[in-house]
Amino acid sequence: MSNKNQKIVTFFKKNAYYFVFLTALAVIVAVTVGLLVNSNNSSPSINGGVNLENPSNTDTPNNPSEPDVPSGDTPANPDTPDVPTVTVVVFDMPVANGTVIKNYVDAGVVYNETLNLYTGHKAIDFTAEEGASVVACYDGVVESVIESKLDGVTVTIDHGNGLKSHYNSIEVDENIVQGVTVKKGDKLGEISINNRTEYKDGAHLHFYVTENDEKINPEKYLLFEEK
Repeated sequence: MSNKNQKIVTFFKKNAYYFVFLTALAVIVAVTVGLLVNSNNSSPSINGGVNLENPSNTDTPNNPSEPDVPSGDTPANPDTPDVPTVTVVVFDMPVANGTVIKNYVDAGVVYNETLNLYTGHKAIDFTAEEGASVVACYDGVVESVIESKLDGVTVTIDHGNGLKSHYNSIEVDENIVQGVTVKKGDKLGEISINNRTEYKDGAHLHFYVTENDEKINPEKYLLFEEK
């Protein structure tokens, strides 16, 4: 064996321990790296394998300060008060083709020929041909039919909301009794002279109107241009 080969053999003999140690260390490192790589490939995801939805894609709960409103409906505005419906009341003339012979007087007196004195007159007196019809000036319910030897017959119609019309000195029809519902223009009776305090004025209707039991000027509701 040559000297060169002898030196090589001698070197490996002296350093055999180191070669074995390095080889073993290399094997351990290789095995460890292999285990780590395999472990990373098979380990569950950080969130447990469940994909979390993007929070931006989840449904947003209704704002509790804004209640749900059905489609097509408009929520009521609490700042807008309800506006009541106003009905305009217009009376028909209680005597067709009648003539006013005595006007309403609010504060003052007029001469009463029958009594031969001046008295108050919070009514309108209508005259017409004998047998002229007296009709309801507006829809309502007959509140009463009262007969008095002095004042004659008075029919009172309640129109609601405290408004009433009164028809005095008439010959009332038999079907006009308390509780009957009447419409504007329905016949109540005929003009007469049964009001003994005004009989010298001839056959006529003594017509007056009250609001909350207070007499008012009937012209508030009558259309006198139709007389």
